[in-house]
Amino acid sequence: MKSKSNTAFNGVIVLTIALIVVKILSAIYRVPYQNVLGDSGLYAYQQIYPIVALGVILSMNAIPSALTQTFGTGRNDAKFASVLIKLQCVCVAFFLILFTCAKWIAKFMGDVNLAPMISAASASFIFFSALGVLRGYYQSKQEMNIPAISQVVEQVVRVVIIMAAITLFAYQGWSIYAAGTLAILGSGCGFLASSLYLVLHKPFQMTIKNEPIEWKKLSLAIIVFAVSQLIVILWQVVDSFTVIHALKLNGLDFQHAISSKGVYDRGASFIQMGLIVTTTFCFVLIPLLTNAKNHGQFVLMNRYTNASLKITLLISAAAGIGLINLLPVLNRVFFENNSETFTLAVYMLTVICVSLIMMEMSLLQVMNQEKTILISCVVGLILKSCLNIILIPYIQMLGASIATVASLVITAIILHVNVKKFYRLSNLKQFLLKLIGAMIIMSVVVQIVLWLIPTTGRLTGLIELLLSAMAGIIVMVSAIIWMNLFKYRELKHLPLGDKIYHIKRGKR
Repeated sequence: MKSKSNTAFNGVIVLTIALIVVKILSAIYRVPYQNVLGDSGLYAYQQIYPIVALGVILSMNAIPSALTQTFGTGRNDAKFASVLIKLQCVCVAFFLILFTCAKWIAKFMGDVNLAPMISAASASFIFFSALGVLRGYYQSKQEMNIPAISQVVEQVVRVVIIMAAITLFAYQGWSIYAAGTLAILGSGCGFLASSLYLVLHKPFQMTIKNEPIEWKKLSLAIIVFAVSQLIVILWQVVDSFTVIHALKLNGLDFQHAISSKGVYDRGASFIQMGLIVTTTFCFVLIPLLTNAKNHGQFVLMNRYTNASLKITLLISAAAGIGLINLLPVLNRVFFENNSETFTLAVYMLTVICVSLIMMEMSLLQVMNQEKTILISCVVGLILKSCLNIILIPYIQMLGASIATVASLVITAIILHVNVKKFYRLSNLKQFLLKLIGAMIIMSVVVQIVLWLIPTTGRLTGLIELLLSAMAGIIVMVSAIIWMNLFKYRELKHLPLGDKIYHIKRGKR
């Protein structure tokens, strides 16, 4: 029994490492992309990226997790084959709709030149179901190494083709839309390469049997798992369809509008980096909660819940506020200039909101509250759309940032009210007061470091960033030790929590 437990735990670690690698690659490639193709090029790519991101989340997380949850860990080859065939039919239908309606969708986005990129993105739909079901099959057998490697294969192929698109733009005079089409097509190639890798490991036989499958339960599980991981992407979809139109209402010409949207889209890279730790932390902690619930250990469940919320708030606040402090230098080092720094600073609060939303969705999912999750998401999206239309014509991209943060805050509040119905939360207000104090101290220290070592170049700016970030990390670790932000039971769930605990004991 111990061996099985260790195998499962090691599998989670492998998948977590793979997820970190994928997230880092996904965040980093945007930097050379913007540096070479400019803000307009980044705008074009980011307009279509949410379609690709849908496939990434479905095949990497939603479908595999839903299948594992629904079918368990036994041998279910016929069921997996049946699911693959039916999901493949659905995905092919979506591919045909998206490919056929590419011009219409591009017009709806306010830029007809995006049509070839939408057509390229539609090709990715062909691989979503096969990739997701195959990964789910290996995960159900607890062979985590295979899906983990497939994720890295997918991302490496994708990044290589994106780099080829950047090169062709720079040396062959391609347009931002031609380069964007190849970059988007890179995702489909990544999905294909990953699928081939999984098939080579000889998965289940494609036998067609009338196996009883709870399709409603499976479909709902896929949707909920997808929504909980797609929060940032769904909000970006709203931006794709509303921002350009709203900026034109403000009187901006088309070129100025797409350039402004491209500057705003820089924030996506920073947000991705800010969410890396929180995403992986959710992935590791939630199985502990589910296991405690299944064994009726409700006291332990509440301990895990309090620990998860506090750690999520700490990590996300440190990441979000840290990014805000470093943003002027980050903007200059990675994207060459300081355009829209205040707009991006407001946008960085998204890290805190999304981290909390993802954790609270996971907590409610353990309690089978899928309806609440979907309602909160719909309310947030409607509010985001309305605020975009109202604010952007008056204050341009700052309006988009405010709309994003305000709608996410409302979504988080709805979820938190419902979390409190199922879990006993303790000392959160006291924790928040201490956390706010720690954030103020961290901000002061980081600003002092930035003031002491001012730089103008990109390379020297990178050194300035590293030193400032190290100063911020030291302040946060010190705050954990000296301000008693966590009890020991909570502290041990933090990365390096045991070492921090021994330091705390030493200071006494």
